[in-house]
Amino acid sequence: MKKTILASLFLILALPFSVQAHTTLTASTPSEGEMIEEALEEVQLTFGTVVEQESTMTIEGENKSYQFKNITVTENRMTGTLEEDLANGAYTVQWKIIGADGHPIEGEIPFGMNIENAEEPVVEDEATADEEPVVESEKPEEQAAADGEEKSNTLVTVLIAAAVLLIVAGMFSLFKKKQ
Repeated sequence: MKKTILASLFLILALPFSVQAHTTLTASTPSEGEMIEEALEEVQLTFGTVVEQESTMTIEGENKSYQFKNITVTENRMTGTLEEDLANGAYTVQWKIIGADGHPIEGEIPFGMNIENAEEPVVEDEATADEEPVVESEKPEEQAAADGEEKSNTLVTVLIAAAVLLIVAGMFSLFKKKQ
């Protein structure tokens, strides 16, 4: 009887934690906050697990969205070849993937372009025309994913604790009745 109860408690506690792991971005080219000083021909994203073929990415500029000519997904890497050159300015790679665990995940990687003698983007305010492009500061993608997982983990932990308390209370009352 005790072995059955212990095995049941172990399964209740162990199974929810095994399904909490999600895919995370482990590396990227360009990297977050990087200032690129030569023409960018492709974007590479590497993840912590195998990525499904339906995964996509785009580049968002200050005034325009840029599509990739070709996106290839192999194992844990997604590579996109750009259709056109990017002018100097701030950009964000926006990606959406489906990991091997079946969960859709999305994220962004801000970066900037600052190529000498390159075509400058149209600037509405002349006061900022002489300033270098500023890449918006955001949390690293790994940190953003960890924050989302942390919120999910807290809820799961609370639910597990409540289930364990209910099971212990039920077992205690059963043992009380038998005596």
